Amino acid sequence: MITTLLVVILVSLLLGSSLYYVKQKFIKLEVIITLLFLSFLCQHINFKLFSAYERLAVKEDLIPRVLSYLHFGIVLPILLLWLLYIWRKKIAIIYKVLLSFLWIGMDLLSKQVYVSINVLTSNTDSWYPIIDVCISLFILLLSLLFMRIFSTILEKESGVSP
Repeated sequence: MITTLLVVILVSLLLGSSLYYVKQKFIKLEVIITLLFLSFLCQHINFKLFSAYERLAVKEDLIPRVLSYLHFGIVLPILLLWLLYIWRKKIAIIYKVLLSFLWIGMDLLSKQVYVSINVLTSNTDSWYPIIDVCISLFILLLSLLFMRIFSTILEKESGVSP
């Protein structure tokens, strides 16, 4: 579990340093606010909103907690921000949809890995990944909606277009 923690810390640092390149399609304020919103979504929708249901829960030890905060608070939101960056680029819609499904699949795979190494625990006999696919799709759609609304607000208020 320590090696997984070190890998997630390294990936978090690499993804954090890659945010410099996102400024081509986003302004600085938009990157900060959007990243905070995405971090909130990824953490709270996955583990706070659906915690009343018998799904996945984070193990109560220190390392699994830190690992889940890093993964769901930094890694997934930054990858989702990169996905939003791709949605802003002028490329074919099929590539945008395929990369969106890749993000959803990566989220599902990471949860499966965390279940297998006991970072996440399931309170039921079996884990139904379709629920997590729907949750990830909801997060993606909500973040796309937020990106559109927030960029419109920033354009109206400051006159700056991304």
